[in-house]
Formats: sequence, structure tokens, C-alpha cells
Amino acid sequence: MSDSLAQTITLVFGSEGGYVNHPRDPGGATKYGITAATLGAARRLGRKATPEEVKRLTLAEAARILDRQYAQPLRYRELPAGLDYALFDYAVNSGPAQAVKTLQRLLAVEVDGILGVKTLEAIRRHEVTDLIDELQDARLRFLRGLKTWPAFGKGWNARTTRVREAALLMANGVATAIPPPPVGLETATPADARISSTIVGKGTIAATIGTASATIGAAKDALQPITGNGGVVDIVFALLVAGGSAAAIAGLAIIAYRQAKYREAAT
Repeated sequence: MSDSLAQTITLVFGSEGGYVNHPRDPGGATKYGITAATLGAARRLGRKATPEEVKRLTLAEAARILDRQYAQPLRYRELPAGLDYALFDYAVNSGPAQAVKTLQRLLAVEVDGILGVKTLEAIRRHEVTDLIDELQDARLRFLRGLKTWPAFGKGWNARTTRVREAALLMANGVATAIPPPPVGLETATPADARISSTIVGKGTIAATIGTASATIGAAKDALQPITGNGGVVDIVFALLVAGGSAAAIAGLAIIAYRQAKYREAAT
């Protein structure tokens, strides 16, 4: 698994969080972005996984499922930096076919939900940063049309804002901080992972960075016992270590500052 995909999966873990089973979520029991239906299909159970089976899902298995059932159909490794993360996060949130169809409409190619050669060629003819912006705008339009928007809209809006910010930084070659996945939490929603709307000024951003740094440390401690096998979790762990570096903290400062300015402009 590439470092880019490992970073993207870690970002998705941060947005999706741990085990949830919200009564208004049609996906039912979910952990690390893996629904009961997805887990059942990945394990070839012939049925949906039970809530207890979802609850016991490990980070390592979740990462393998995200690679096999999301990254590979999306041809993640052939996508330009930034767009790869933006499309992948959309796919985990709303399904690969929905994410690809949205992108295909923006590219004015056949809308079949399959990311093939023609779609890749069309992507190469477009400015990546423009595609990222347009994809997030279209994603929000889709989400606002769902009947579950009143229950989850605030979290979805915060998530797409974070994805836009991070994807644009990736497209521009700027190292980004990895948001701390809420490892060990039994419940976490996209709204739980958002940066507080009270962020204003350098002082508060500095405090936010300090808190994030401490949480990254806690996440590293939680992952430590399952590292050392040379697998995807080792890569994710290494990225969390890198997330504690000065470059990562600087990336988080950029994201926090830009989101604060975005909210100020919107009010």
C-alpha cells in the first residue's frame, strides 16, 4: 500500500470514527466507515454482519477492506494527488458508484459509475484543484437532497469542508497534518470530528494544535500494540508519528486558519 493511500485511509478513519449504530442511519452498524453490509460482503458471509461483528472490526481489517473495495475500483493509484483523497472519502461516505457518477457528470463523460480509461483521460484534461472544488460542491448538493440531511447535515457539511481543505493542500504539494483518528471511541460521528467553530485568532489555533498533538499521541499509543507486522497498520502508525512533527503541526495550522476565515466570510 502506498504512503498516499495509507494517509488517505487514516484521514477517513478520523472522519468516520469508531463504532456507531445510529437509528436514522440507513447503513446501520458502522465502524471505521465499514457498514454491516460491506463487512458481510468482504467476509463473504452471505448476509450482513451483525452489530457485534462490526463492533469487533479491527483497524487492520478495515484498512484492507477500504483498499480492496474502494481504492481499487476507484483506480486510486492512477488519480492525481488531492482528487484521489476527495473521491475516496466521498466513496466511503456515499458509495463508490455515487462518487464516480458525480465526477463523471462534472467531466461530461458517460455516467455509468465505473471509473475507466475514458474517465481517467477526461480527468487529465481538467485542472485538479477545480475538479476538487466542483466535486465537493456537487457532493454537498447530493447530500442536501437526502432525507437524512436534517439528522446528519451538520456533520456532513463539516466533513466536506475538511476534505476540500486537505485535498487542495495535497494537490498543491503541501504536507498536511493527519487528523487524529478517534481510536478506541465507541461512538463518533462526522460532527464529532469537526474543528470547533469558535476557532478565531492565532491564540485559539495554537491551543487547537496543542490539543490535536496530544490526541495524535494517544492514537499512536492505541495503535502501538498492533504494529510490527509490516502491514498497513504499520504505515498508518508511521503516518501518525509523522503527524506529530513540526511539518504536520504547520499543516494543521493552515487548515484551521483557512477554515476559520471561511466561517468568518460565511457569517
